[in-house]
Amino acid sequence: MNIAKLERMIAVYESGSFRKAAKLFGMSQPALTWSIRQLEESLNLSLFIRGPRGIKPTEACERLIVRARLIVSEQNRLLAEVERSSRAQIIELGVHPVMVNAQFSRIVAKFRETDPDVALRIVEGYSSELHERLRQGEIDLAFCANANVDPEDEEFDFDLLVRQFYSVFARPDHRIFDEIASGQPLAPHDWAQVAVPNLAPDQDEAKGLLAMLQHLGMTPAKAAVRSSSISLIRSLVLDGGLLGMLPDDLVAAELEAGTLCRVPDTRVEAPALGLLSVHGSYKSASVRRFASQLRQSYRSDRALTATV
Repeated sequence: MNIAKLERMIAVYESGSFRKAAKLFGMSQPALTWSIRQLEESLNLSLFIRGPRGIKPTEACERLIVRARLIVSEQNRLLAEVERSSRAQIIELGVHPVMVNAQFSRIVAKFRETDPDVALRIVEGYSSELHERLRQGEIDLAFCANANVDPEDEEFDFDLLVRQFYSVFARPDHRIFDEIASGQPLAPHDWAQVAVPNLAPDQDEAKGLLAMLQHLGMTPAKAAVRSSSISLIRSLVLDGGLLGMLPDDLVAAELEAGTLCRVPDTRVEAPALGLLSVHGSYKSASVRRFASQLRQSYRSDRALTATV
């Protein structure tokens, strides 16, 4: 039995509302409803009666809620004791390379000020790699794209923080701009590409992107420079004169200065990034504090952008 499901049952019982309970956990109401339904199936009984005036706990729920509170309370006491007795607190964090930037560095530095006794072990990796690390228990938290395709899939919890847009960029003297302006067919060009293992050519969502890149002259022979380093790809475009697809935010300063230009009609939205953790997994107080600082920083940034 999943402790997290018991906590959600208690929240629904105490609030008398799926909507209010979902808000407490920061999750959608359908996701919470599905979680309670799974608990009911595992127990082989009904917990709540849904009527026109709201929900009422069943007799079975009234009996179960007493023991559920004891179980959750005992778990919390046990985890608190373990955390207090642990002298060396460590957070294992996986981060998508695109998020290794100035903002993230400032958050890490601020966390070191507030939690000097906590060690941060940070590993870069693309989303598919970090998903597997989470499954294997190698990291506590990941800052990457969501792994759940099915909204009812509860393998991971995902908290969206950043929406990302990518474009093809080149230096202003790149000949692709003259070719586009003249309307002549585009010649094959040398590309620097990020090596992303989970972008398969047969995926429907990838077909349009690959067709666009091929139209711009990216052939297998010309996409010979591949790297897992976003910073290296940026340097190859800026300093080496190659074409490359990069996050818009990463080259905002170069765009403003005119040292890089966006190739027309190449801006696409990438999968959103956020905090990912194994559903129902235990998170230490230090992990929760670090996650809170990440949320506060990126959500404040989104709110500020929305008002500009």
